[in-house]
Amino acid sequence: MRKYLGLLLSVSCVLIARGGVMEIEVPQEVPEAAGDVSQDSVEVGPPRDRVSNSSLKLVHVLFRHGPRTPVSTYPKDPYINETYEPFGWGALTNGAKVELYKIGKQLRQRYKDFLPAYYQPDVIRAQSSESPRTLMSMQMVLAGLFPPENTPMEWNQLLNWQPIPIVMEPEETDVRIRMKAPCPRYDEAVLEVIDLPEVKELHAENSDLLRELSIHTGLNITHAHDVTNVFITLLCEQSFGLPLPSWTKDYFPEKMLPLAEKSYVYDAYTTEQRKMKGGFFVELLLKQMHDRIAGTLQPANRKMFLSCGHDWTITNVLSALNVWQAQMPRFSALIAFELHQDSLTGEYFLEVFFQNDPDKEPQQLQIPGCGKQCPMDKLLQLTRDIIPDAPYAELCKAKGTQGGAKISYH
Repeated sequence: MRKYLGLLLSVSCVLIARGGVMEIEVPQEVPEAAGDVSQDSVEVGPPRDRVSNSSLKLVHVLFRHGPRTPVSTYPKDPYINETYEPFGWGALTNGAKVELYKIGKQLRQRYKDFLPAYYQPDVIRAQSSESPRTLMSMQMVLAGLFPPENTPMEWNQLLNWQPIPIVMEPEETDVRIRMKAPCPRYDEAVLEVIDLPEVKELHAENSDLLRELSIHTGLNITHAHDVTNVFITLLCEQSFGLPLPSWTKDYFPEKMLPLAEKSYVYDAYTTEQRKMKGGFFVELLLKQMHDRIAGTLQPANRKMFLSCGHDWTITNVLSALNVWQAQMPRFSALIAFELHQDSLTGEYFLEVFFQNDPDKEPQQLQIPGCGKQCPMDKLLQLTRDIIPDAPYAELCKAKGTQGGAKISYH
């Protein structure tokens, strides 16, 4: 019976159907090093191919939810009344579930000599943002990461799955993963970036594009964030199997891409922005690493933190570390932060890997001012300006520069 179930699963994984698996080619524009996240990115294999397995001490994996249906649309969208059954708006597709399960299997392969052979409660802490699509994404990754078959955790021979707890913080207080807790000062800071000379110049150079997109969509498209909103809607509709309107062939994806990817840069353009957004996650990451080094991490045998968030979670965190370059973060994008210890010197160092495509190997990133193996004391120096120096509410107090205006986000 198990053999036939496996055959059915294999067949289902390759079906291409409405709302199923569909590859969308989105060209990347990275001027200094096309296709890379940083100029020093290199493709790597699992930890055992790079350093001795015993050097890995702790891992924090942060990933974006999988491909979804649209969360918003535009007035002239021919699919404005689409229901996206059976999933609904802003929900994972079946293709996304297959992709996320695959990512869980990839993590199992990458860390097979670091993690225990089966799920143990103290070993991993899984946390999701307050969103159905991130919670479901976490469930799928965990299913691939810790299958119970042929382990003491196996409870049903016909179902190679087990329940694993996921914690979640409410949106109004989640400043590390969801990053949507109210922050008036951040809203002002983004608009201040939009008003910077170099940003205004970019928008002026693309004024014809902005005007034409406004006509086609019925939206008032004036800056990069507006373009991103439409870009992602079109991408989700196309992924779902809907034929796009004829006007899009002259704009999507190539012509819209350079502006669409810029919105993520402008979200964390200044040190202040990076502190308010990605800084709180980096602060937590450094504390986890410090506690592991000091022997105060609880539980003491914790090996992995696993977090699921959104596109801006990925880009804000990498921007805080100064390793993000203009590109579109893909659904299911993943960052792995690995704490290692040099077996000869005893020194602890961090390695960072980014995977923007689950069909490709992760790329190692190099934090500016540090080597690919960044000593923890050096990392503390390099991140001191983006580590929050006041409570979130205090950092977020408005200065009154924009009269309460704010950007509409994808």
